[in-house]
Amino acid sequence: MKIETTTSSEPLVDRIRRREQLLGLIVKVPNPALVEVAGHLGYDFVLLDTEHGADDTIELEHHLRAADSAGIPVVVRVGVNEPLPILRAMDSGAVGVIAPHVDTAEQAAAAAAAAHYAPVGTRGLAASTRAGRHSTGTVTQHLDRARRETTVIVQIEDAKAVPHAAAIAATAHVDAVWLGPGDLSMSLGHPGDLGHPDVAAAIESIVTAVNQAEDTALCVVVDSEDDIPQWRRRGASIVVFVTTNVVTARLRELLANARAEGREATKPAADAK
Repeated sequence: MKIETTTSSEPLVDRIRRREQLLGLIVKVPNPALVEVAGHLGYDFVLLDTEHGADDTIELEHHLRAADSAGIPVVVRVGVNEPLPILRAMDSGAVGVIAPHVDTAEQAAAAAAAAHYAPVGTRGLAASTRAGRHSTGTVTQHLDRARRETTVIVQIEDAKAVPHAAAIAATAHVDAVWLGPGDLSMSLGHPGDLGHPDVAAAIESIVTAVNQAEDTALCVVVDSEDDIPQWRRRGASIVVFVTTNVVTARLRELLANARAEGREATKPAADAK
């Protein structure tokens, strides 16, 4: 699969809302250079994971500086759906956040409120932050940029959230829903078994609910490019790769191939006849 090496000056949130086909890269292990690589290659965005990855404000800002240098937007998955971590991610300069374990429309609305400034939300104002360019611009410029760029994605990843999927997806200022099949399978009592009828039915219910929502995109994680076509057919406009999974798979393949070739090279030659 060829990745287009072009970047867009249009805010990521606008591209998400119209369900443009986007490719993102999840970075869990601290590596600002990897963020730069993603931007230079032409990925549409980077997802910095502070739920299952390193959670440090200084490290986060370094990754966001790397993203800015390569012209790629960043969304941050916070460790918990609470105002403080959302505020810190936004103040660090991310264009948006991903709230994990959102089970109701009320929780989705709370995530959106924490990410947005008034009158939409309740985010605290501090233009002295990195997002405010350390007070080098005006408050009006900062607020206008936030109004245009702020992106909110929520994760549905628990069995108790499935009946509320339609309401979550329809929540005002929620731009996308990320389907979390791993935790979903765990909560249904079938860890990792995504093919189990109960898990498959729950996934399909979530997919249907999100696709029926207006201006809300469906986000999924894939292991390889081979998985993309089926998810595109199911309505997923946002597809993300996990860098650690991609690197591990390739390193495993490389090691196996190299060892196999080494064994072949050291086989004794057949006796001449």
